Amino acid sequence: MIDFNVQNKESGGVRTVKHNGWGAAPQMKDGHPANRSGARARLLIAGVLIAAVFHAGAEVAAQYVTLPSISAPADGQYLQGQVTIKGTTQIPDFSSAEVAFAYASDPTGTWFTIQTASLPVTEDTLAVWDTSLITDGDYTLRLRVSLVDGSSRDATVTVHVRNYTPVPTPTAAVTATQPPVLDIPTAIIIASTETATVTVAPPASTPSALPPNPAGVTPGAIYSGFWRGALVVGVLVLVFGVLARWRRQ
Repeated sequence: MIDFNVQNKESGGVRTVKHNGWGAAPQMKDGHPANRSGARARLLIAGVLIAAVFHAGAEVAAQYVTLPSISAPADGQYLQGQVTIKGTTQIPDFSSAEVAFAYASDPTGTWFTIQTASLPVTEDTLAVWDTSLITDGDYTLRLRVSLVDGSSRDATVTVHVRNYTPVPTPTAAVTATQPPVLDIPTAIIIASTETATVTVAPPASTPSALPPNPAGVTPGAIYSGFWRGALVVGVLVLVFGVLARWRRQ
């Protein structure tokens, strides 16, 4: 600790101010340390705002990821041999996950477990399925996530296993050829008594596809807006800090 002796101009007395030696010496105003409570209050408010923004952003993101998903294989895909199943199980209140399959035409709802997991993942490998151990046919893949309250969330896709039978070759779609549009000039018939004009109506126009909806909102846009808000708050905190330092000087 370092002692500073400060003389009061009005009373002539000497007052000792202690300083720990780190940073700048305390600024004095009329023989007393300057009041910094205003700057500290502004910094505290800025910190609370940052925490509120991050908390709100986390809640918004959680609202848009509430269901598990299977990203591979795709629905309707033909499978052979070892198949890697990928997807997302990272949802709120996750407890456990299970990947299973069933015959697509089985009305009994009998499921055969492929893999279970106790940790959530995001767009990662869920299981590796050896389709050579089952007969060729149509199957339903199910990803079930159990929640802490005992409920569950499912994601399913239908796939076609073809290890021992040929995979159907896709047939090229036949596109009808539109007949050429003839540009017929307007015929004018001149008679002795009157003039008749024959006008050929133009061909009907083909309707065009509607443009994408500009008001659509995606999770990517939500995350982008969230980070822009966080950046604005960070800039405000920096400005408050600079103002507080300037006032201390």
